[in-house]
Amino acid sequence: MNSRLTQNHVEHLISAVQCGKMTTDEANVEKVRMARVVIVTSAIPRGTRRALNAAVKLGYLGHWMRDGKKPEVYYHPDFDYLAAQDLARHVNEINGALAAIVARPGE
Repeated sequence: MNSRLTQNHVEHLISAVQCGKMTTDEANVEKVRMARVVIVTSAIPRGTRRALNAAVKLGYLGHWMRDGKKPEVYYHPDFDYLAAQDLARHVNEINGALAAIVARPGE
């Protein structure tokens, strides 16, 4: 998963899990809320996905399913505009990378 977490965020989540204040599933949900937007570009463990989807059903997180070449996105519900911007940026980067390696006819 892609995210924008600071070292302090990561250490806070690790500490909370180690102290028993939250489970790893709760920490993964909080990670998404702290990062505001997480673009899923690889497989997610089943337990983590279950926790994220449960948070979506409760309205604690937002979720956009994978659509064609667009990857799946989990996001803080107050920051759906950031999710849209990050997703568009990600798709443009992927398309630019593909265009750079694909030989065009006549070149």
